[in-house]
Amino acid sequence: MEFHKNKPIYLQIVDVISQRIVSKEWKEETKIPTVKELAKELEVNHNTLMRSLELLQSEDILMSKRGVGLFLTKDSYKNALELMRRSFYENQVPEFFSTMNSLKITLGELIDLYKSNKRANESSLI
Repeated sequence: MEFHKNKPIYLQIVDVISQRIVSKEWKEETKIPTVKELAKELEVNHNTLMRSLELLQSEDILMSKRGVGLFLTKDSYKNALELMRRSFYENQVPEFFSTMNSLKITLGELIDLYKSNKRANESSLI
């Protein structure tokens, strides 16, 4: 996996796992791959991965069943979505608004662009 320099690797791993949950690639209350399998797949150090998994457990997205492995919680989808939203609001939105201001993009222009993009996406689903 290729990581960005501007964000800690363990948080990028949290993003990857959260995305798998929100996209429903991983289903609630199911077992996830082992730490060894995930570390190999993501090409990361075991300790870095453990830090990510501990954060996901503290957010009630993952739970450990002693001797069995890690499982998604029954609320993993909702909690992962909330975690992703919080991260988006805290990290990407301020930079986005700063860029908007620098480029003199108005909120009206942004709303028009959003509506146009939404219509294009809806028509491509038909």
